[in-house]
Amino acid sequence: MKSALFVDFDNVYSGLRKLDPMIAERFGRQPLEWVQWLIKDLALPDGAPANAQRRLLVRRVYLNPQVYQRFRPSFNHGGFEIVDCPAMTSEGKTSTDIHMVLDMVDLLQHQVHYDEFIVFSADADFTPVLRKLRRWDRRTTVLAVGFPSAAYRASADLLIDTDLFVRDALGMGVREFDEPPLPVISQPDGSPLSTPFTSATLNAAPTSAPAPAPAPAAQPLPTADALVERIRAEVARADLPVPCARLASRLMHEYPGLSPDWLGQGGFRRFLESLALAPLVLDWTASGGHLYDPVRHVLRAPSSAVRSSFDAADWGIEPALLALIRQVHDTTGVPLLSPRDFRALFEAVAADVAAEPFQLNDTGKRVRDQLRETGHDVSRESVNWVLRGLLLCGHEFGKGEDDVPTLSYRLVGNLINLCRREQVLMDDGAPALLQRWVSGQVASEGPEL
Repeated sequence: MKSALFVDFDNVYSGLRKLDPMIAERFGRQPLEWVQWLIKDLALPDGAPANAQRRLLVRRVYLNPQVYQRFRPSFNHGGFEIVDCPAMTSEGKTSTDIHMVLDMVDLLQHQVHYDEFIVFSADADFTPVLRKLRRWDRRTTVLAVGFPSAAYRASADLLIDTDLFVRDALGMGVREFDEPPLPVISQPDGSPLSTPFTSATLNAAPTSAPAPAPAPAAQPLPTADALVERIRAEVARADLPVPCARLASRLMHEYPGLSPDWLGQGGFRRFLESLALAPLVLDWTASGGHLYDPVRHVLRAPSSAVRSSFDAADWGIEPALLALIRQVHDTTGVPLLSPRDFRALFEAVAADVAAEPFQLNDTGKRVRDQLRETGHDVSRESVNWVLRGLLLCGHEFGKGEDDVPTLSYRLVGNLINLCRREQVLMDDGAPALLQRWVSGQVASEGPEL
């Protein structure tokens, strides 16, 4: 499948930077890594030919050289055509969007039939060109960091999940097994010290250097059958479907050298799909995928999917508030959490940020784990949705404003703004009702709320 990639660098970089500056830097410094992920591991859009493989024939990045000049070498080495889009107004407005649209229309009429157009931007101005591409029977794949408009999302054949892109394409997943390396201090002859470096060591009389220890033999990689048995054992001891990201982390920890080749498959997803794991089932509909035993596990639908039905009595909420929640969920994709779960989520975030520096991936995992330990079944996807919403609306964690009232108030403000953008009319009492929901202040749920 012939594909063309168009990257609005300013838009993507600024969106990722709101989530985590390290993520944004990785995106700008190592484009070749996420390009390889696009080619090898990203699912194909609906309507793509069976067994098709993505061929990225065009790579173009549009950036403001006055601000992002330092990233030019990285994209140059990644095989990109770099289109300079300097600021054209005193407010810093560039002509990136018109450049990208003209280039897409030009390739639409090119003698090479491009099957797929990949657009990295959350700018809703690209909605008309996505619809034009659909009319011409071309597939469209979009990465939109943040909360793209409903019309923009609906105009794309495939919307790349931001969490999936950060974790798998940028390699910024949760570091569950990483330990900081011990510092290596050398003696004058270059051999490493075998004892801690202290003042006593410094003043000690010199001794002959010990013979260097022989290098450990490289651990042979396990066979596919051995890995299947290891994976089956991991699923057998799990009470819930096993996230594929966690499974990959554990295999990499136990078998150094297994990645990035993954027994010749080139990626973890292809590696997992190549194994004879039946009757275990792989499901990639949720962010990152899950492996589960259909006899023992029940795979919950992604939180982004609309819950078919839920009763006001389940949450102790009056019908008017329930109808508003349903409307806001349909419009924004906010997780359908009970007031009790929402309050527990904010309390866990506040406690975690007070104890550890905020980092989107690590904080999200710790909060999810804490919620599960206290009996709240809240998915990692739901936690990340809330954290991203707070970051993208300007909240700065660790500044002394991480209490439950402040976090819930700012999330409600983000929801209201997203609804207004989608032209959803709400009455003056809607913010107060939503505040009751996300802060857990619903009297019928119990006095502790």
